[in-house]
Amino acid sequence: MPELTLKQIMDWSGAALISGDACDPQTVISGVCSDTRQLRPGALFIALRGDRFDGHTFIGRAFELSAGAIMIDSRQAFSDLQQDEQNGVCSGFCGHIPVLLVRDTLQALQDLAAGYRQLLQVPVIAVTGSVGKTSTRQMIAACLAPALRVHQTEANLNNEIGLPQTLLSSEPTDQAVVLEMGMRAAGEIALLSRVANPDIAIITCIGWSHIGRLGSREAILEAKWEIVSGLRPGGLLIINGDDPLLVQAAATLSEEYRLAVVCTTSAGLSAARSLARPVACVLTAGQVSATANQTAFSVQLMLPEQPHADAAAVTLPFPGQHHIRNTLFGLAAAWALQQDLTASAGGAAACSFAGNRQRVIQAGGMTIMDDSYNASPESIAAALEALSVLAGDKGRKIAALGCMLELGLFAAEAHRQVGEQVASHGFSLLLVYGAEAEDYLIGARTLQPELPSCCCADQNEMADRLAAALRPGDFLLIKGSRAYAMEQVTDRLIKLLASSPRKETGHDLA
Repeated sequence: MPELTLKQIMDWSGAALISGDACDPQTVISGVCSDTRQLRPGALFIALRGDRFDGHTFIGRAFELSAGAIMIDSRQAFSDLQQDEQNGVCSGFCGHIPVLLVRDTLQALQDLAAGYRQLLQVPVIAVTGSVGKTSTRQMIAACLAPALRVHQTEANLNNEIGLPQTLLSSEPTDQAVVLEMGMRAAGEIALLSRVANPDIAIITCIGWSHIGRLGSREAILEAKWEIVSGLRPGGLLIINGDDPLLVQAAATLSEEYRLAVVCTTSAGLSAARSLARPVACVLTAGQVSATANQTAFSVQLMLPEQPHADAAAVTLPFPGQHHIRNTLFGLAAAWALQQDLTASAGGAAACSFAGNRQRVIQAGGMTIMDDSYNASPESIAAALEALSVLAGDKGRKIAALGCMLELGLFAAEAHRQVGEQVASHGFSLLLVYGAEAEDYLIGARTLQPELPSCCCADQNEMADRLAAALRPGDFLLIKGSRAYAMEQVTDRLIKLLASSPRKETGHDLA
């Protein structure tokens, strides 16, 4: 954990010392924590508030655990604790630990992270976009790993609390920091970018996610483009050249920043070459060869001052065309940090994804791709393609889909389009669950009227129907928005498969 002085914490957060006057301003505070279950002696405890919790109810516990300092935004909470101490309700621990009062503890956390970021002497890379943020962030870390010690966002800590905590947990020995930036509304990426002050910013794509809140893809673009607001002068923005909205916006990027483009299509390459502003580098992919177990391709790195492109071969140990673009983003970031292209490509080959992101499970003679972490039209399209490559012509393809959220007035059309993609990929069964489940079926039956399919009332019914319908050799995709908890389908299904012998033929739908 990083070490900060009490003075640094007070200066960055604007805190007032309301207890512990005898403490030396140069007292070292080892780390920052907002959860007493993880609090270590000597660390700063910040009493954050949420919809379902108030950290101020745990400040007594923070004293007991020998916090290095305690930060609050309610003087009354501390006064109540002192009163309890006087009445003998709690043991005497007030007075010897600094208590810092701020206007708002969440704002103070963000200000602390912004202050600490200015001490970091390592590059900070920030990633946002409608889909692919997490897999791109992990791929960037993999591409840098052969030469650098990388600190990156863990799990889904990509919001106004998680990003500052990630920055504040960076170690002095780290050589690069990779941060993921999520959002639900306009203005949130700007706040995160102000805190992170990145050297390199990446926008993966502009899709449908959050269109129900923001109203249009143009509004989504504007919200994602906020990442530029915190980019350091002379910093590098890397965009997806296959996304017309991003290419259009790139033409307006201030000359204060550098621009790099990655693309996997000829149209994207043409768009990159036709930009009316300088481009620092362009990365493209070609000679793609995909199998059930890997995705191989060649990368070309084109620089304006070089007549010939640098090239490297990449072999990823998983299927999925969308991973090619993620890899290009990782290699572009590695190029910006002056890393060897071939070594970085080797790092990409060692990438593995955390969480339920295209996790492949063998059960009952069947192959299950659990991609239940979340869902959007773009990510489901990528997962359908990945499962199709995985299955090849070896077995039936089956989709178990939860619905997609935050699509607003576009929800029905988006679900119908996904249903059409299920049919166009030649899936044999489709089970769906959620508010717009019927729209999935309408889309699928538009192209394949006889496709066996049904709506399920919940995860248990879906798992039960799958267990009855599946047979050895089948390939199953399980995916849906986080709120639908599709991992419960996977968990129940695996138990059902383990408890009953598989028949050579299953029912189409029970």
